[in-house]
Amino acid sequence: MGIIGLKAANCKNCYKCVKVCPVKSIKVEHAQAQIIERNCILCGTCLEQCPQNAKTLNSDVAAVKEMIGKGARVILSVAPSYVGSFDFDDVRKFAGAVKALGFFGVAETSMGAAYVTAEYHRLIKENRMENIITTCCPSANRLIEHYYPSLVDQMAPVVSPMIAHARLLKKIFGYGTRVIFVGPCIAKIDEAADIRHNNDVDAVITFDDLAGWLEEEHVVINDTQPASFLNPSSRILRMYPVTDGIIASLRSMGDTGDWKMLSVSGSAECIDLCKALERGDLRHCFIEINMCKDGCINGPISNRDAASRFSSSMKVRNYAAEDAGEYPNLPEQIPMEMRFVDCSVREDIPDEATIRMILAKIGKESPEDELNCGSCGYPTCRDKAVAVYQNKAELTMCMPYMKERAESLSNCVLTETPNITIIVDKDLNIIEFNTAAEKAFGISRHEALQKCIYEIMDSSDFEYAFDVKQSIPDKKVHFRDYEMTTMQTIVYIAKQNIAMGIYKDITREEAELESKYKLRSETMEMAQKVIDKQMIAAQQIASLLGETTAETKVTLTKLKNMIVFDGDEQ
Repeated sequence: MGIIGLKAANCKNCYKCVKVCPVKSIKVEHAQAQIIERNCILCGTCLEQCPQNAKTLNSDVAAVKEMIGKGARVILSVAPSYVGSFDFDDVRKFAGAVKALGFFGVAETSMGAAYVTAEYHRLIKENRMENIITTCCPSANRLIEHYYPSLVDQMAPVVSPMIAHARLLKKIFGYGTRVIFVGPCIAKIDEAADIRHNNDVDAVITFDDLAGWLEEEHVVINDTQPASFLNPSSRILRMYPVTDGIIASLRSMGDTGDWKMLSVSGSAECIDLCKALERGDLRHCFIEINMCKDGCINGPISNRDAASRFSSSMKVRNYAAEDAGEYPNLPEQIPMEMRFVDCSVREDIPDEATIRMILAKIGKESPEDELNCGSCGYPTCRDKAVAVYQNKAELTMCMPYMKERAESLSNCVLTETPNITIIVDKDLNIIEFNTAAEKAFGISRHEALQKCIYEIMDSSDFEYAFDVKQSIPDKKVHFRDYEMTTMQTIVYIAKQNIAMGIYKDITREEAELESKYKLRSETMEMAQKVIDKQMIAAQQIASLLGETTAETKVTLTKLKNMIVFDGDEQ
């Protein structure tokens, strides 16, 4: 499971994380961002700046609670920047609050920093390295190992204060002790799990985790009983979380020779530094490097908003100034060596023909078409094309291209539709006039856009639509001046406060209906005449039949009487 997770339902096609990721270790697939773990340097910028809170961070709090619940001796190693991340009037109350959660005790990681600084000072004295890059920031270490491996031999071969402190605590309190680190850095989670020293720190939680845990247990720091820290730390070592803090601690140990001191913070500056070192621009420099701007006090999970970073820095500096003690003694011997290696991932780079083919798919046929606007998250269109080739990005991430495509499709539909389409604004000014309208009304689009709708037709329906803010469906409208009959639909679009009139020309259909009606009328008239004639004929026939029948009756009656009465007379 990765350290940074994703809430798929919240990831909404914004590409903000791609834009802010300093090494572009984010893959966009099906319009959603996914961390490429093998390339991620765990700076936490995407987690911190995601506008939809779609990024999540996996937490070890449950595992720590389980350790405490099973009765293990659990010690919290706390990064010095805690002073700027939590509110309290006495640091001992912070220790008391931590113990109230069930920890055996709490100790400042700055004691481990004392051993680290001593190692840095030894390297300076030995004067064997071309440059010395500090290795306290695991995110900066990942940057170099994964992206600038040629600089590995310039990294101080020394573990971080977190690892040094964990080793120190386990040596003092027993190797069965569980050491939990808490700080503002998510890269520490990966550092703790690194196979090179994965038996030293048993779990890593963030300041946010700790704040949530305290709230869950209803522990208010200022209301707790004060407690002592398990180990002392010198004031100068508490400066580690702020800019120049490592250099200040180094100078406190004495002579640093003719080494030039340089402090670099922020992902962009760190990348620029690495490029400068690769070019050979720097020589004989001791370089304090930190991926977070102004140091660890601005870690991505610092339990503070960005506006408080200045006050946080002041709190840390003031806290360091409270203790006037000397540089602490280092009574214990602990292993401090760290070996850094080339961890780079080789990516396939497309040739020029492939890049041009990919660019052509998004309408960039030549270099002049390459806007390099950065809306996709990549600095140039070519970088985006390379990312598409490496299956990290999608073609549809190009905003100008998608906008042009959408407009082109929209214009195509509007232009090619056989229906007359006219769009007017609330002042009845014509703002769109398609090809069918040009043909029907005999004026060009350019001319129509200079007119109001009432200059070419009765505008009462448009006015009514704006008044009631409703559409008017299917209404037959006859334009006498243009010898045209239409079926009109006026669509009111509230968001833009415009009305779109769509007219289907039904002139031919109406003529056909009229012709059919005329034919039916003529047919009915002819049928009626036939019926009338038939009725007259029938009446005449009936009359003739009536007379004949009467005469026949009289004759037959006479004949019958003659027969009957002839016998009687005899």
